[in-house]
Amino acid sequence: MFSERLDWHIGENELWLELNRIKKDGQPFVDLTESNPTLVGLNYSEEFVSSLNSDVPLIYKPTPFGCDAARDAISRYYQERDREIPPENIVITASTSEAYSFLFKLLCNSGDEVLIPKPSYPLFDFLALLENVTPSAYPIDIGPNSNISSRTRAIITVHPNNPTGEFLSEARKKNLFALCERHDIPLIIDEVFLDYAIENPAFSSSVKTINNCLVFTLSGLSKVAGLPQVKLAWIALSGSSIKVREAIKRLEYIADTYLSVGSQVQLSVPHILKNVSPIQKAILARIQENQAALQQITSAFPAVATLRPEGGWYGNLKLPALQSSEEWALDFLREGRVYTHPGLFFGFSQESHCILSLIVPPEKFRQGIKQILQVVLNRLG
Repeated sequence: MFSERLDWHIGENELWLELNRIKKDGQPFVDLTESNPTLVGLNYSEEFVSSLNSDVPLIYKPTPFGCDAARDAISRYYQERDREIPPENIVITASTSEAYSFLFKLLCNSGDEVLIPKPSYPLFDFLALLENVTPSAYPIDIGPNSNISSRTRAIITVHPNNPTGEFLSEARKKNLFALCERHDIPLIIDEVFLDYAIENPAFSSSVKTINNCLVFTLSGLSKVAGLPQVKLAWIALSGSSIKVREAIKRLEYIADTYLSVGSQVQLSVPHILKNVSPIQKAILARIQENQAALQQITSAFPAVATLRPEGGWYGNLKLPALQSSEEWALDFLREGRVYTHPGLFFGFSQESHCILSLIVPPEKFRQGIKQILQVVLNRLG
């Protein structure tokens, strides 16, 4: 009766069951997984959000790639980051998830594969499988002459990576471009966290030298403007002009079939991107404060290592190899009353890691870290 695209694990895992039990009992706990910027006490100015309350246009003008005003504003966003993406090479979507689904439809037949970095965001696997595409993990340090399957249709990379926070180094960029050129396949660059370089602003520069590859760069207002409820993202095409033209022709069929982005939100894009700096500074300040607190609090605990992200809004603790990351997450919730994401969710299969949101309120973040470390100390005796 139902498709076999996914394994459809309808049952809830043990961590989720424990979390629901705590909530049902009304017990207090610290949630260090909250990554929704609208729920962590950040200040959105009235001026910044005023355009979201504008009236819906009475005349509907369907445009497959999005309205000119929105695409022009996104093009200016890239110009300010030292990268030229003309408006005609921008495709607006309702989310980056939809952008991936468009690209998998564009590039893949049923049973083809896309390469996904590990560790990385677990949503990629689901997005691929829902399109009958096989996700295949590759190591972040993949070489330019690596052998890949004849059914590989694209390579995905994340700049900066989620959750490790690593920006693409020049060496990794060259390796990926060389691999894509060798096998004549596109590179998909997910840059949703590009504007949140924690220590080195130079990392905010996007990929500029592309040569003969076809590159799809993905981003959106969910992270760029801290507005996940606005539901607008985009695909920016660059690289070989011939390949870009051919991709644009085919993407128009796909985008025209869905027309998923509302007119009201498209018309708000120029205002949002013009006034995005204050909320980005507030988010970055929160990230930097929490990351500094994480390093300071854990510095006296040699059994726990703090991985220092270069960008993004996730922290990463490497835990003692006494048990799996899922078992640690259960202990933190049951004994410490702290909800965290185990590293296994993100593809850390060999070591025990704990993934933490760096945008939760600082006092809550510090409290949660201290309670986590107390659980670790109890385990170490």
